[in-house]
Amino acid sequence: MSDRTSHEGTSAGDESAGSGFSLVAVLVFILIVSAIVVPFAVTAKTRLMIANNEVEQERLSLLAEGLGNVVASELTGGSGTKKIPLDSTPAACRAGNLSFDIRVQDHDGLIDLNAADDQLLALGFASLGFERPTAQALAKAAIRFRDSDKLFAGQPQSRSPVGPPEDKQAPFESVSELQEFSALASTPLQALHAVFTVNSKRGTISADRAPNRLRAALAGGSSASVTEAAADASAYTVDVVVRRDESGIAGEAGFIIERSPVSPTTFQRLSRSPVTAATALPRAAATTGCEVLFGAEAAQILRGWSS
Repeated sequence: MSDRTSHEGTSAGDESAGSGFSLVAVLVFILIVSAIVVPFAVTAKTRLMIANNEVEQERLSLLAEGLGNVVASELTGGSGTKKIPLDSTPAACRAGNLSFDIRVQDHDGLIDLNAADDQLLALGFASLGFERPTAQALAKAAIRFRDSDKLFAGQPQSRSPVGPPEDKQAPFESVSELQEFSALASTPLQALHAVFTVNSKRGTISADRAPNRLRAALAGGSSASVTEAAADASAYTVDVVVRRDESGIAGEAGFIIERSPVSPTTFQRLSRSPVTAATALPRAAATTGCEVLFGAEAAQILRGWSS
């Protein structure tokens, strides 16, 4: 009887030990599977969130692109000048959970690198923070860069310490060429485009459409090329940023346009705006109705799209 009891106790102990080992084995297996699966699940979730954010940003960018076209049509059609500031002052509106920031710059309020004289160019460089002697040297270097074959023919060609390593002897094709000048190499492209253009084709500047900092420099200087009355605009920079509330996601679009030579009421794009990052576009101090900025039809579409 005692042997049987002893045998049964041994069997029960073996079964208990076996069950305990199996439980440990199962737990170890679960831990191993979890260690493999969880990182994949976290990675998949992260990638899904990134993909969703990228899709949302693309949607907002397409919306910004479309609204930029609406504004460009209004500008070239003649109605936009009554609705939107043309001196880079930001304007804004809201529709549902979307906010819209827009900035328009009339290029008649900028200094044309190919048409301005040395006094006007010097005022532009002074607005970037350069002292008067350096600003004047940069102005002379810019004129020499664009047409030195005409102005300096037969004269010694000493290099300007603030100028480029080599003169182009041809008109500026882009404001970005100023970064070839040694004194301007570290000047942000955004700052250069806030002062200069190659699209107005005028040797004058309309001070009433100049950005604030440039306008202050023009008021403090003297140049016969500074005028107050705005002429018919030849080109505009249009920047639009669309943000969705509390998401931190924004879409942007920006381009330089001019009136189409085929039809005076339509526009053509010349290039992309150099400043379209959402962080680079200042927010407007106050908002207005989207009907004011984009028209009643576009505003109605925006309300439906954002709901």
